[in-house]
Amino acid sequence: MQDLFTQALGINSPWFIKDVSFDNKQLNIHIDFKKGTKFTDSSADTKAYTAYDTKAKTYRHMNFFEHECHLHVRVPRIKRDDGRVKMILPPFAG
Repeated sequence: MQDLFTQALGINSPWFIKDVSFDNKQLNIHIDFKKGTKFTDSSADTKAYTAYDTKAKTYRHMNFFEHECHLHVRVPRIKRDDGRVKMILPPFAG
């Protein structure tokens, strides 16, 4: 089932679907990223950083069939060399 949603949502490495569940006609898709992944802050420089910490974010996606769909994502934050912490939004956010 996870492969179906991976393809339907266009999720690519380093992102992956960790779990899929149904709760009262609501589809919950839990998305994570591979441990050790390096992310770049495209607004500042091209240096890659590992995740400093993460934040849990929930995105409302369009319905799958008649089921309301929510993406629960563990979003990484990086700590840049200048000390600033920046959240790295996944490509499917928004």
